[in-house]
Amino acid sequence: MKVKFSQLQLEDIQIKNFSLEENLEGQNRFKIDIDFDPVIVETDNGKFDGLLVHIRINDRARNVKLKAKAEILAIFKFTEELDEEKKARLLLYNGLSIVYGFVRGIIFQKCSYLLPKDRIIPSVNIAQLIEETIQVKTTSN
Repeated sequence: MKVKFSQLQLEDIQIKNFSLEENLEGQNRFKIDIDFDPVIVETDNGKFDGLLVHIRINDRARNVKLKAKAEILAIFKFTEELDEEKKARLLLYNGLSIVYGFVRGIIFQKCSYLLPKDRIIPSVNIAQLIEETIQVKTTSN
């Protein structure tokens, strides 16, 4: 079946910071924290909508198989004119899913010592993460 491309397309992705620790003797468990901020990115080609995403995996955990930290700037473009609410929803839900998948792939690729089953980062509920983040930000303002 022929697919239809998304109205949101990844224009560029920049790894601002990335660290990874592997421990063959550690436990295979995960605590994942994700923070994100929509940003406007100015380039030579104009202004773009972006997401600045911070992902921490097992940041303060002890005796785990892997720890990772990533700061990613993802730059997106919209393929057609959309109202601001639709753009914001696409950017948050689709954009954050794209970035998280990208980071999962990097971690899987870079973990050279761990067995494949030990370097698969769990899927997360992006919708719940976004809704809770919005709720926290609106109640704290």
